[in-house]
Amino acid sequence: MKKLIILLILGLAMPAYSANVLRQAKEAIKKKQNLEQTAKTLLEEAAKPATTHSDRVECYILAAECWKRVNEAENLKLYLKQKYDTTKFFSSIRQMFTLLEHADSLEMQPDEKGRVKISNRRRIHDNLNPFRKNLFAGGNWHFRSTRMKDALPFFETYIDVAKTPIFAADSLLKTDTIMPRVGYLALHSAFMQQDYDAVIRHAPLAMRAGIRNHVVQEYLAKSWAAKGDSVHHLAAMWEGLHKFPLYTYFYSNLIDHLISERQYERGLAVTDSMLALSDTVPIFFYGKSLLLLKLHREAEVIAAADACTALDSTFADAYYNKGIASLNLAVEKTESACTDLTDPQCQRDREEIKQLYLQAKQPMERVRQLQPENKERWVAPLYRIYLNLNMGEEFDEMDRLLNAN
Repeated sequence: MKKLIILLILGLAMPAYSANVLRQAKEAIKKKQNLEQTAKTLLEEAAKPATTHSDRVECYILAAECWKRVNEAENLKLYLKQKYDTTKFFSSIRQMFTLLEHADSLEMQPDEKGRVKISNRRRIHDNLNPFRKNLFAGGNWHFRSTRMKDALPFFETYIDVAKTPIFAADSLLKTDTIMPRVGYLALHSAFMQQDYDAVIRHAPLAMRAGIRNHVVQEYLAKSWAAKGDSVHHLAAMWEGLHKFPLYTYFYSNLIDHLISERQYERGLAVTDSMLALSDTVPIFFYGKSLLLLKLHREAEVIAAADACTALDSTFADAYYNKGIASLNLAVEKTESACTDLTDPQCQRDREEIKQLYLQAKQPMERVRQLQPENKERWVAPLYRIYLNLNMGEEFDEMDRLLNAN
């Protein structure tokens, strides 16, 4: 019986203790003293199982009020041109949003008697609304200092609070003109710290900003790839090619994919469609030369490679394709050449073969000039070219390089 009485006394004391914590918190807020410690005490009280539903809500609201006073103190220093804590100035605002969002979420839950009474939403709304622009400013401040990990929570809070019942009547996702820009900054911050789920989550809003949408699409595609989702990755790549055909990231990567799948004809069709849009993009002609090389259409390879290097005289890969195609033609002609030395055709065939090796020589030497360190690309082809052209000194050099490897 004594044990039961003690438990009853303790049970009655709990609400009284919560009331005491709330009373002391209000006093601290009024005097603007020990605000951060008071906020911590309030959250500890809210976490206790014995704290009533209404007191728990009030704990969060008062904790947010503590951080509001912290922000006001830093803002006053700024106004008076005194030294102030920028990090605390902005973090206190985000604390307010986090705590008041939680308070509103708690109010939507049934209390001890199963009742749902939402009585603080307008109060919460009016407390938060004036600080929304500063929440964005906090994210921007971190972003400009390349602290993406710190910037992202500010941008996400700005976006997420607009989706809560607190601001439902304001339709902020539609009416807030800077919301899409915040989405872009959130996406960029997320990608820089490899938070790929966040990139995917913010991509639709970021697209609405109209800021470098081709990069938004690239980040989206790369994020799906990083997550190992090949279906969504390819879908994002094809969408990117359709929306931004002249942004060559999508084209070059899709052609690599189609080549890996041996879909050369499809790749050629895609390339021709790109060239129909623009015949001044070197990589489109390079892609065509590569696909034609895979299809063993060497004469067309040379034409496409020449078109590429006419636009970009430093495009080493195009020179390489032309050199290999010319070598292939030389080998093919050698295999079908006349072998009857009494036949005049033999001399004509030999001259044609020589011309094909000469045709291979210029682009392959250009590859060497552009990529001197990439010996694996040009040593063996030039070895064969110099051998067939009887260029002894040059051949000896290639022979030494081959043996050195």
